[in-house]
Amino acid sequence: MSKHRDRQFFIARSVFGLAAAFLVGLVVWIAVRAGGPAEADDTPVIVQPSADLRAAESTTAPLLSAPPSAATPARHASPSASVSPSVSPSASASPSASPSKSSASPSPSKSPKPSPSKTTVSPPAPQDLSATYSTVSSWDRAFVASVQITNRGSQAHDLSLTLTYPAGVSLGGTWNARGSSSGSTITLGGVSVPPGRTITVGFQSSKTTTSKITPTGCTVVGGSCSVS
Repeated sequence: MSKHRDRQFFIARSVFGLAAAFLVGLVVWIAVRAGGPAEADDTPVIVQPSADLRAAESTTAPLLSAPPSAATPARHASPSASVSPSVSPSASASPSASPSKSSASPSPSKSPKPSPSKTTVSPPAPQDLSATYSTVSSWDRAFVASVQITNRGSQAHDLSLTLTYPAGVSLGGTWNARGSSSGSTITLGGVSVPPGRTITVGFQSSKTTTSKITPTGCTVVGGSCSVS
């Protein structure tokens, strides 16, 4: 009778161990399918029922008290004890934005130094002309005068002659030149004196004095003037 019970207990323990092994293998298979293929070096650890079977062979406990103590470790076996945790894919690091280069501040523009203005100095007019003033005739309220101009240079010169009198004069008429009067001044011009030539210009003028009148000043552009 005792041998029969031991045989039934051994059979029951074997069936229970096979069922527990199958259950653990199913859990491992589900975990592998859920976590992806295992790496080549990640060998799952499977709980073998050989220890339980050897314990069943050596024990002499009654049949009714053995199943609870043997079933408890099988029911609470955690899948994580037999399956290595699956490697979760590492999150790809988002590329950090490279700092934007700040625009270089514009260098202060150098204002060009003003170049000193070159003053063009015109050469002095050649003193090629010589003028000689003379009174041709005079009476109470008028007189006639002439001016002889000589060009000693090699180029023609436009005549610009100014006569200044001590009293008021008024130009009446001219020859060989054009003239004008203002107060006590008579100006003659409008004629060109050829190089190496002498010309004579004259005029008639009224005066405010009854005495003979002669210029107090005589100037000619490009030469000298004298009063005779």
